[in-house]
Amino acid sequence: MSNLSITTRFIQQLSKNGDSVIPAAAKDTLSNCAITYIYDKKASKEDGKERAIEEFGTEIIWIGGIPALKKLFDKTVYKFFKADPKFDIRNLKKNSNGNFERLEFLVKNTKDLAQKQTLENILKNENIQKLYKKLYLTKFATATSLTLASLAGLIVYKQSTTQKEMEQKIKKKMELANAVNQGIANNQAFGAFNNNSDNSGNVSFKGGSLAQTISNFMYNPLRNMSILDGGITTTRLALARKGERFEVGFKELFQIALIYFLAEPIQKGLENIIGKGFKTPIHNEYQLLSDKNLNEFLTKDGLKNSIDELCALKNSEEVLDYVFKNQDGTLVKMLKISGAVPTLKDKNTINTLAFIDTEAIQNTAKNIDELLCASLKSNDPKKLLSRAKNLKGVSVIANILIGAAAIGIIQPMANIIMRKKRNNGESINPAIKNMETQMEQKFAFKG
Repeated sequence: MSNLSITTRFIQQLSKNGDSVIPAAAKDTLSNCAITYIYDKKASKEDGKERAIEEFGTEIIWIGGIPALKKLFDKTVYKFFKADPKFDIRNLKKNSNGNFERLEFLVKNTKDLAQKQTLENILKNENIQKLYKKLYLTKFATATSLTLASLAGLIVYKQSTTQKEMEQKIKKKMELANAVNQGIANNQAFGAFNNNSDNSGNVSFKGGSLAQTISNFMYNPLRNMSILDGGITTTRLALARKGERFEVGFKELFQIALIYFLAEPIQKGLENIIGKGFKTPIHNEYQLLSDKNLNEFLTKDGLKNSIDELCALKNSEEVLDYVFKNQDGTLVKMLKISGAVPTLKDKNTINTLAFIDTEAIQNTAKNIDELLCASLKSNDPKKLLSRAKNLKGVSVIANILIGAAAIGIIQPMANIIMRKKRNNGESINPAIKNMETQMEQKFAFKG
């Protein structure tokens, strides 16, 4: 198997909208830059700074928090119990007869001796089975809850930072205004003394005049993030200040829709449009389309028969049996390269501790069949495959940019427009505006 280049790995990860946090992170980073810039220029400096703290801070915790805590859990708790964190507990699912049919199959067909030993120990010992289930569920709950708590702390920090800075800003303005007023009073008093006048020159300073003058799912990493995002949304809405709750909800709706619900349909739509436009099938994984041996694989005798045989199988047990019996066959090699069949670091040995999705295997085989048919009809198969790779890359990047533009440009601009309509043309965050007004009145009263 050929090693994947950094570019191929990156684009491949960007294409995994259903089970990777990489596309979400890419969209989030681009949109955060745009959101911060727009609020800074179109609303206020305070609004822009709040967005920078919350959006980038949330991204660091959101993207890095769960993986980091899970890794720590693996290195400590799993190690303490001498358990292998790479084992997927979905392999413990029993069939209708109450047997671990999948696990038994994996034990019989595993080539890697270390994995075989791990699987045998799990299969034979009910207590070990229970341990693995408890460890995974505890890891999931711990990582998710601690990350969510960190995000709540970030929002509180953001708001308190704005409040302190606003307080200092208003205080300095008040001190300057008082100094000016005192100077005027002294000049008037000096003039009155020279003119033997009874005018004391006292000037009252009221908050109103200053206000007018001074006037923001457990196994799938992405689904795991969606659970966290639901908590983030709830937390943000709960901690939202008066006047900004609608904006927070509107922004969260955009982000959740573009990252969790629309990313895959948009990718499929782009692939259909681009594929039909250029008469080139691009539904296969980018890493398969980038493989240097792809043309050679497609010209192997018997590939079409292998695809038809695999796609005709009726249940997951039959699919698994086919894959393991034909590990050195052309089709299974292509399935390994595409990632449908998980492998160890050597990219050849099947990873039996992972969960093998048989539905994904058959869907990938259908995509390979589509590419094979197009290749057989083409006058220049190599040119077709090169075009398929490039167009797939274009569709992946376009999907990221569409999502980032919707979240980072359309969403904040729409929010600011609605903000102006609700607040008599004011573009500043109403919560920040209320805070400013209250502080002006507070310091004016003290003065």
